[in-house]
Amino acid sequence: MAFGTSPTLSVVLPNYNHAALLPRALDALIAQDRPADEIVIVDDGSTDDSRAVIARYATRHPSIRLLANEHNTGVIPALQRALAAARGSFIYFAASDDWVQPGFFSRALAMLEAHPDVGLFCANALLIDAETGRVGGYRPIARPLSRAGAISPAGTAALLKRIDNWILTGSAVFRRQAIEAAGGLDARFGTLADGMLARKIALTHGFCYAPAIAATWYVSTAGVSRSTALTQGEEVLHAAPAIIAADPVFPAWYAELFKRRWRFATARLALERRPFDRDLLRVMGPRAPWFRTLLECVWTVLPAAAGRFVTLSLLWLALRPTSLIRVMTSALAHRMGAGAQNLK
Repeated sequence: MAFGTSPTLSVVLPNYNHAALLPRALDALIAQDRPADEIVIVDDGSTDDSRAVIARYATRHPSIRLLANEHNTGVIPALQRALAAARGSFIYFAASDDWVQPGFFSRALAMLEAHPDVGLFCANALLIDAETGRVGGYRPIARPLSRAGAISPAGTAALLKRIDNWILTGSAVFRRQAIEAAGGLDARFGTLADGMLARKIALTHGFCYAPAIAATWYVSTAGVSRSTALTQGEEVLHAAPAIIAADPVFPAWYAELFKRRWRFATARLALERRPFDRDLLRVMGPRAPWFRTLLECVWTVLPAAAGRFVTLSLLWLALRPTSLIRVMTSALAHRMGAGAQNLK
């Protein structure tokens, strides 16, 4: 069944205390060669100058609408409020600390109209370290396709067995009908709600992808996704697989695979801390006593840099989070410039 293709696009943007970063995000949205028809901003109880910044932009740009929460509710409830207020046929979930690249919306809508059965469009993101301003790499770490195209629901399931996290919300545009058919954002997943929604849509309707940069991800140690993984990693490990297992949209094997991938992803972030978080690594690593003893020996014998590398390698071998071949070919493609260009 093909979805409707009315080209109305809504941006939904939650904000909490990002007055200093909002102008960059809003300027990039407004500068798109195919601008959004509306930008719905939910200020989630900010205590800084955010509302004044948004009000100044709304005065100059009638497409901007401000919804104000008196108290901070969290990013997912704020997104849910913005989504309920949005009127577009296509939805972009923005972030106040990230920004879009030129040509993103026009390319996304063109591919969605060319593939009327799929539920979303996604592309790559450039990572910028918030502390140093340096390029920190590209995401997804393993690309779903080497060239622009579409993948069916069955193809999505086959792909999910080998790799994960190829749909980055900040570089994706969703069909409103697909969001509604999937039940919207499931708050039980917490800050993973948008990513799990993207998986459900792709598994039900398929998706299209372009190997080029659609957005810049401003990576901060205080960011929502990173802080959630580090502070609520064990809680997510217990809660999310049960929700996945009870949802018939997800393949029966995905809940256990999600556990392995979440363990690895959280452990990798624990290794990036200085000094690295050994307690979190003990919790998120494999449970086997011999493996934990091996890690303790690595941490005792090797200096910090070598210990991080060996620990990550051992975790990769034990948890097998994703296809190593896909990761290597994606890294090579980025090094050669393929997938590192903007969409315009």
